[in-house]
Amino acid sequence: MNILGGMFLTNWHLLILDEHGNRVTLEVIKHQAQEVGLVMTTIPSHTFHALWPLDVSCFKSFKKTFKKVRNVDVAKNNYMELDKNTLVGCVDQALDWLFTK
Repeated sequence: MNILGGMFLTNWHLLILDEHGNRVTLEVIKHQAQEVGLVMTTIPSHTFHALWPLDVSCFKSFKKTFKKVRNVDVAKNNYMELDKNTLVGCVDQALDWLFTK
């Protein structure tokens, strides 16, 4: 269990950003992100070649599976726009199908 600012956080999440300086300020990282259990990191410039295997093996498969799950839900809802909660469920189902914990 992690203690931060008097709060006990049990679920931390990692947000990976490319190294673009305008997206995140130090204040956001220190005060807002950490308060909700979000750890932020950046990918250094010119490292795409080293990260390519992750993009091909994990993210490509995830995008493909997510689209399949989403399309099933869209069809179930008579092709109406899905709300945020339904999309989160699609992400969760796609992750469960693809990755072991």
